[in-house]
Amino acid sequence: MIMHSLIILFVTLGGNREVGGDHRRLGIVGNKLLMTNAPFAQFEDTLMRLDLPVELVDKVEACGFQSSSELVSFAADFVDRPEVLSSLLIEDFGFQPLDAHRMRSALLAISKKQHEVEFLEPSGASTDVSSVKSNAGTIPPEDFKSKPIAYKKVIVNEKAKRRRKDNRGGKDYGLPSNYADEYPRLALELDEFFKFLTIPRASAQDAPIRATTADVYLRHAKLFLGWYIKIYAATADNQELSKDLSVFSIIRNKEKRSATVLLDFILWLRATRNISASYEANVLRGLTKLVKYRFEEESEADPAYGEKSFDDIALVREMRKFHRDASRRQAISPRSSNEDKKWLSWNEYLDVIKALKEEVSQLLASNSIVRKVGVNDAKGKQIATAFQRYIILAIFASVPDRQRTVRELEIGRTFLKDDGGQWIIKHGPDDYKTGKTYGDRPPLVLPAELNPTIDEFINHWRPYLCSGKTTDYLFLQPRTGNQLSGNSVYQIVSRACHKYTGKKTNPHLLRDMLVTHVRGSSNASEKELEALALYMGHSISMQRNSYDRRTIKQKVAPAINLLQVVNNDKVVAID
Repeated sequence: MIMHSLIILFVTLGGNREVGGDHRRLGIVGNKLLMTNAPFAQFEDTLMRLDLPVELVDKVEACGFQSSSELVSFAADFVDRPEVLSSLLIEDFGFQPLDAHRMRSALLAISKKQHEVEFLEPSGASTDVSSVKSNAGTIPPEDFKSKPIAYKKVIVNEKAKRRRKDNRGGKDYGLPSNYADEYPRLALELDEFFKFLTIPRASAQDAPIRATTADVYLRHAKLFLGWYIKIYAATADNQELSKDLSVFSIIRNKEKRSATVLLDFILWLRATRNISASYEANVLRGLTKLVKYRFEEESEADPAYGEKSFDDIALVREMRKFHRDASRRQAISPRSSNEDKKWLSWNEYLDVIKALKEEVSQLLASNSIVRKVGVNDAKGKQIATAFQRYIILAIFASVPDRQRTVRELEIGRTFLKDDGGQWIIKHGPDDYKTGKTYGDRPPLVLPAELNPTIDEFINHWRPYLCSGKTTDYLFLQPRTGNQLSGNSVYQIVSRACHKYTGKKTNPHLLRDMLVTHVRGSSNASEKELEALALYMGHSISMQRNSYDRRTIKQKVAPAINLLQVVNNDKVVAID
């Protein structure tokens, strides 16, 4: 009877109540009467159905989400990549691993099963995602009327998509998250391995590498060790491994035969993960570093006298042989991704930048009044996000550098004005990938035309993105105010290009696009090409062999034209 009366009360009130100043509503799940946060009612309902803590609602609100519909939009891109969603929640939003796992479960459930939710959003709740969607709230210019295929439906790498869906051999073959508790000695060795890679030592045979590169090698080592524990050892003798498991017991000695377990891992990756030759070469580089760490105390090679590092260790020589083979196959292998679905001509990319500039102009025109900055101002955040997106893609056109450059720009340190008031990017040896080879970079100068836009962004619009935080990073994540991650930059570039071209262009491909354009569609001299290579932080050989994507036919076309000119049409057919 009481429950019946409460149901009548709920219907009579339309389900809405003002409680403690918050817009909330009464909802019934099962036989429970609950007070729900109206904009997140759909999300709360999902949490309760999955028996997850409703306190997660407070966490998503703190991250800047405003409704369940925004959460649905955010999660939609990760339905087929749940592991990426977990990493994103931890790295970009600061969730603890357990909460990230809970959030992933709830977000995927709400994204896949919207039609099963019992309560609709109240009529007053906002379903506008313009303040958080990177491509919403703008009107495409006249030149871009055709609507491209949905972003998620553009599959650049079919092989990778099939691999994610195919669970042959198991997806999760790396070390478990609690490996430090399960295998404390192994955890200690991995910490020492990272130091071996990054910290200078008097006896070191190789120069230290940057932490970002060391992270990649460490990840490869963890994948190998996880495979050894979960698959190799279990299959070999089906016995539980000791807590004293060590890299030294897995790689027993420095002879060539010790490479068997490492080769078995590579063969397993080929058979079950269908890896590319490029990925195989990368993994072998990481594993070779692990082998060097293992035999650091046993090697007496001295690179100072012309010897290769660790060349007196037979196992290292064997690993180098494996790597040479993978690199050779990589050089002649077709690309695993469909280039047609991500490649743009340079002029097409410049058209995208023009479209993004128009987006900003239209937003400013429709919001002509300038209001005091407030971190919760959704419209201000929308305009700030559009400014940021345009400037990022414009910088890539002027300074076609790696995405790390953009996401690590710091106002006053690496991003500053020169004596003439021009914005420049200034890198020391530690600020870019090839810094150890080329040292201090020449100033990377941005076009004078960007000056007013950058000034306006920094002085007025960027504070909307800070979320109350104080930071010198130029570009920030709109929801959290944190520094952009590699995935953030990828998404910004890829989604902007897709919106106007239907192509999923990525930041690193921009370097290839520019070099291909300059070497194929311009009359650049060798001096100019060499200068461009130095400006981009690589060698002329790298420019020619790695970044130039012209076909053989396109590359030899000038030679054919040259021969025709030299022969001056004197070679004619016999009458």
